Amino acid sequence: MSVVLANPHKELGDVRAVFELVLRRLYRQRNIVVHGGTTASAAMEATLRTAAPLVGAGLDRLVHAKLAATLGPLELAARADNSLELVGDDIGPSIVTMLDR
Repeated sequence: MSVVLANPHKELGDVRAVFELVLRRLYRQRNIVVHGGTTASAAMEATLRTAAPLVGAGLDRLVHAKLAATLGPLELAARADNSLELVGDDIGPSIVTMLDR
């Protein structure tokens, strides 16, 4: 956490890149199953192991935003994108309060 607090824009950008990579990998595996008709992919188990907790956390965040602040998924995504761009800036959110937005 001290690394994230020291350079939040870079570190959270790295987290975002990993998250995007995991979701791309999940989508590729989905395509193999749907279009290829097989679940025998060598990467399927590893993909599901890494993607499941991230997808679950994302869905939890979507539900919480809807119930607590009546934010829809697109508005929540736009706010998150904006916060990630501005974190560490003087006018941006504090790293500590990012999930409260």
